[in-house]
Amino acid sequence: MSTNGHAATQSDIARAAGVSRSLVSLALSGSPKVAADTRRRIQEVAASLGYRVNVSASSLARKRSTIIGLVLPNLRNAFFEQIAACLGRATARRGLTLFVTVGSDQPEVLHQAIESLLGVRVAGIVFVSPWLPGEDLLAIGEEVPVCVIGRRSPGGRVDSVRVDEEAAARLVVDHLAALSMRTICYIGPRMTDEASRHNRERSLARAAEAAGLDFEVRDCGEDAGPATRAALNEHPEALGLVIHNDVLAIDAVPVLRESRRTLGDDVALTSYDNTYLALREEFSLTSVDQPEDLLGERAVDLLCRRAGLSPDDAQETDSGTGARSVVLAPELVTRTSSLGR
Repeated sequence: MSTNGHAATQSDIARAAGVSRSLVSLALSGSPKVAADTRRRIQEVAASLGYRVNVSASSLARKRSTIIGLVLPNLRNAFFEQIAACLGRATARRGLTLFVTVGSDQPEVLHQAIESLLGVRVAGIVFVSPWLPGEDLLAIGEEVPVCVIGRRSPGGRVDSVRVDEEAAARLVVDHLAALSMRTICYIGPRMTDEASRHNRERSLARAAEAAGLDFEVRDCGEDAGPATRAALNEHPEALGLVIHNDVLAIDAVPVLRESRRTLGDDVALTSYDNTYLALREEFSLTSVDQPEDLLGERAVDLLCRRAGLSPDDAQETDSGTGARSVVLAPELVTRTSSLGR
């Protein structure tokens, strides 16, 4: 903060340091054209005045943004938190800034968040498991580089990074079949990315059919407990429960404890994401691991290539290419919820 009470500007720093504003701009941008002693002095003056870089303004001045927008569906899922952290590290390594927004089940809120990102001229936007229709994603992709995580690309200029859902389904079903489960019940949330949920559901259905197991689907709200209890009551045979993610799966744990079923014997519980919740001893969930670091790294790589961003500005722009997809291999991490103690 400058002495007159307004936010410090580069002009304030220039006056205090006795140099030109252009030199301040060069020094604060890390230009090698500024002598090390001069850069250090300007940085010290900037710090003493409480100067903060206006990322949006500086990006506009350079005609190239260094902001990557991230749109998360919500903050309830631990997987989204982990993805955000991985994306933050991946962008920071490239000298970029991650700007996080949260969508919701209200279209107007999500569209407002997207318009805000476009308003600050972000270099690109990453959507994690977006429930937006494909045509909306395609339209956004015409304005700015877009990468979706956890969903197939709708085409156009929208890139995608995801785990192989077919392979993940085979891992889950083969594990449950090896435990002699006779029926597979998939429990998925009603309010989620429709495209991602249906893709997971179809993949599990195909894997169950290939294994010769019965398959059914149940919807749940924000609590998977009631759907779990109903499935247990209606299926006295050995039952393999597959729940959409770890957050919902922990709701099933107390229901299983209340039942007279034996984990690994006549019931087995699996989920997806392998978050820190799955690791906790009181839940100990068998869960499909999605390599978050790789998901984040590949997503930022695709955005940077499409936007022509790289540390040395020497990377070729891929803005005109069609949709590119990166599909990563999953891993099933087995724990008490399916194996028993």
